Amino acid sequence: MSDRGIGAGMLAGAIVALIIYLLALFFPPWGGIGGFAWYIAITVVAIIAVGAVCVIIAWVGYTLLTTPAPTPPTLEETSEVSVEGEGEKKEEERAEEKTEEGRKEEAG
Repeated sequence: MSDRGIGAGMLAGAIVALIIYLLALFFPPWGGIGGFAWYIAITVVAIIAVGAVCVIIAWVGYTLLTTPAPTPPTLEETSEVSVEGEGEKKEEERAEEKTEEGRKEEAG
């Protein structure tokens, strides 16, 4: 099965599950075992949703906690950065030098 086929199946399954969940949420079967099953289904989904959000927040917090802060740039690094436009001129000069070197080698 191709990736597109798997993706289409996942999309269709998610849409069907959402429709079933919304129907169960807004039109619950009251009374008997159906009402209890509806209550359990809604509770389990809510717990999973809140848990997933909390896990993502905890993961981001852990990542921020354990990642070292970036070092500030030194004077040498900042002086290497050229003003816009100057870099283009330097690149053109380098290209011309290479062209001239190539011509000298061919002539020599």
